[in-house]
Parts: sequence; structure tokens; C-alpha cells
Amino acid sequence: MNFEMLGKISLGKETEKFKPYSETTYDSGWVKRKIMFNAVCGDNRHLLSVDSGSFADGHGDVYTFSKGSANEDGSKAKGETLKIPFKDRLTSPKLAEVAEFKKFIFDLEKPGRRYKLEKAAEKIREGTSLTDEELKEIGLGSEEEVNAAFEKSKNKRHEFISEWDFAEFIKKVIDSGKYSSSKFLIRGNGDYSYSDKKQQVYENYVPQRIYLADSDTDEYSTGTIKILYNDESLDGMSVEEKGKYYVNGYMMEYDRNRKENIPVPVTVTIPAAAEDADSKEKRKVESIKRKFIVEDGTYKELGIEVKMLNGAQKMEITEDMLTDEQKEDLDCGLVTLDDIRADLGGSVYGDRIQEYQFLKIARGFTKGRNDTVYTADDMVIKPLEEEAAEKAGNLFEEDDDL
Repeated sequence: MNFEMLGKISLGKETEKFKPYSETTYDSGWVKRKIMFNAVCGDNRHLLSVDSGSFADGHGDVYTFSKGSANEDGSKAKGETLKIPFKDRLTSPKLAEVAEFKKFIFDLEKPGRRYKLEKAAEKIREGTSLTDEELKEIGLGSEEEVNAAFEKSKNKRHEFISEWDFAEFIKKVIDSGKYSSSKFLIRGNGDYSYSDKKQQVYENYVPQRIYLADSDTDEYSTGTIKILYNDESLDGMSVEEKGKYYVNGYMMEYDRNRKENIPVPVTVTIPAAAEDADSKEKRKVESIKRKFIVEDGTYKELGIEVKMLNGAQKMEITEDMLTDEQKEDLDCGLVTLDDIRADLGGSVYGDRIQEYQFLKIARGFTKGRNDTVYTADDMVIKPLEEEAAEKAGNLFEEDDDL
């Protein structure tokens, strides 16, 4: 599960039960560091977390991955596991070899400014003068300032190979207060673990890249998932009461504790078309529904983008929300619906909602859903002991075959 959010970040209020930032030291000398911070994206508030650990004396290693390369014959060679001593994690010459997808990034430069500074520096080196408009666009008064500004811009990009430093830097940015009203683009992944004791899957949203965004950019929060579903997944029984269809399926996600994928239950909602909606909107809803109709007991896979809703959502004021007096005044022509909307701010907040709402088909699935070989048994998480015994049994069976 990948997510992308654009909004403001902040730390929640600390209480006895909730610590937005903590460092816990154990008898072994291991120190666990964790930050939990809010990403407020319009009407939605999400809790993001980064946690890591290290030994207090700095010993140990960071395991990461190297960049791919090209062989002599032109074929591509995959990267390899890189081991960097923890104490050298910020200075090691091997940092240049680390693959981009394994880095944790926090960039405090304005969007696009570094690129413009780089191009401006190239022009000056080539002997071309910058226009006043070009200088104004990068916020400088003269060509003499360009090179220094470019170097300063590069220093605003902070790269880490360990969540240990990433968590600390996130706290530093928030605590500074300089960016309390700034918007950030955040990209990351869902992290999942299963508790045998509570028979429950736990979900965390883990950011990996955070970029300063333009202040006038619209806020949003979306996720991309691959949902597995069968002939029992689409639920249309509550559409009249709740105004939406539900698709109850699963995502296959990696559980670090088990070191394998587990089926994570997920529900996606499809808002029903309003009674007075035009034919195109009604056809759109029916088209989405059809994608989740399965005629047999097999499991299908479909990649989709969803809106990540978590909070009371703004709703446009409609006639059914009005008081009896407002309805009567409206019927008599004493006011218009626009008059009422203007008086009430144009919109109201509905009930708090926490759900994934269907947005569109994801990349890679424009040709349609995929068939799978999954069965109902694959959607059950087995206790660790049972799973270990089953794996051992399979090994013995293989030995018998030999």
C-alpha cells in the first residue's frame, strides 16, 4: 500500500498514554526511537510514524541496497545488499552507492527552485546573462548570488539511510516552528503486522519522502492498493441507508515479524449516485460496481487509487438539511438556496468518516483486473506455531519424494 499526502504536519499533544516522540533504552543497550506526527490534509487527519533503533554505544550496522548498474554487454545488473557501520551512516563513502528507493528524504527547498538555480548557474558559466525576470523568479537580486544560492539549496535536501536520523530530523523541523503553516508533499507506505495474541492486523503509515510544497496547492490524501476480492466481496445491501457500496477484500502485505506476506482485510467504498444525478454519473457508478462483480468463487486482483478519508467531511448544503422554517421560506420565494448557503458558509460538516473511497483505476490495471490462484484458505492468517509445523511437514514430504 503506497500513499501520497499533501498537507501540514504537526506533533500531537503529549499525554500519559500518548507520546508523539520517545526514546526508550533497554537493558541490552538498545535504544528505540519513535515519532508519531499528524498530516492534516484538508478535512482529513492521518497519523504517520517512523521508528528505528540503535545501540547506545553506536556499534552495529545499517543494511541497505546499492544502485543497479550496467554490465559490459549492456545488460542491467541488480543492486546488492550494502552493509554500512552505524557510526559511519552519515559519512561513509558508500553512501553514494545507495539506491534512491532505499533513502529517506526530507527536502526543504521550494518546489522547482533548485532546478532553476542549477540552470541559471549553467547559463552564467556559459557566459549568458540572466534577465531581471529570471533573477526575480529565483528570488535573487544579482547574478553574483546564484552560485551561493544553488549550494545553499542543495544543502536543504537531507538524505538518510536510517529511520533513526529521519525520525530525529522530522522532529527538528516541526519543533523549529518555521514550517507550522507550510504544506508538505509526503510519500510513503503502509506497514503491517499481525498479533497472534489479539488476532488483529496493525497498520502504520510510514513516510519515506517529505518535500516542501507550494502554499497554494490543494490538499489531499490518496493511496494505491491492490485489492483481492471474490463473489462475496461486493456489498450493496446498505446502499439505501448509507448511500454507498462496500467492497470487502484483502491486500497482500509484508509482515516483518513473520518475514512473509499476510492477507490484510481492507474495505473500499463506492459512493452511490444521487437520485438527481445525470446519466453519466450513474453510468460511472455502475461501471465501477461491475469491476467488483465476480461470477465464480475465484479471487480477482485490481489495482486502484483511493481517497484516504479520516475526519468529518465538508458537504454542500442541500434542501434536505434545512429546517422546516427554511424550507417554507424557500417554497414561498422569500429566500433562495444560494442565500441560505451564503449565510451558512456554503457547506457544513457531516459525520466523521474513516474509510478508503474508490477514486480511479491504478497504473498497470487499465486493461482490467487479473485472475489469481488465491483461495479462501490463503485469506486466513495462521498462528505462528501452526505455520512453523506446516512448513516443517512440507520439508519432510519433500525429503520423502527424494
